[in-house]
Amino acid sequence: MIKTILDPKLRDETIQRVQQLKSNLIPIWGTMNAYQMLKHCRLFEAWIHGIGEWDYSSSRSTPLQAAEALANITSDDTPLMLFAPSSEILIVTDTEGDFETEKNTWIDYLKRYKSYSNPAFVHDFFGKMTKEQIGILAYKHTDHHLRQFGV
Repeated sequence: MIKTILDPKLRDETIQRVQQLKSNLIPIWGTMNAYQMLKHCRLFEAWIHGIGEWDYSSSRSTPLQAAEALANITSDDTPLMLFAPSSEILIVTDTEGDFETEKNTWIDYLKRYKSYSNPAFVHDFFGKMTKEQIGILAYKHTDHHLRQFGV
């Protein structure tokens, strides 16, 4: 079975990993600091859950590109590549903020996968996704950034 944030046990393990994050952690790769990563991940979850104002109408890809890329990412447990591109709407430029608030909000958003439902969600590259595909992508995205900071 492919890892998904929809799995209660894996979700709890993932939340425990998030709880280990500290503001002074240095990334193993990439340029984000720990605060920027937290905020980026919190925004990612808000986007998927539909918390706040999001435009789900645009796409950066063709339907064929989207289908091939989504199938590639959701077909097995291979982690996301190290320097995977991010949606422009999720790029965080501010380098400081309330670390603990971002972390706790991210954890709250991860807990919401217990009863995930946002039929309006359309990924800006992958397009429309099933709940199962969203669960796999959400886990891989979270795991990617936790591994980035050695957690």
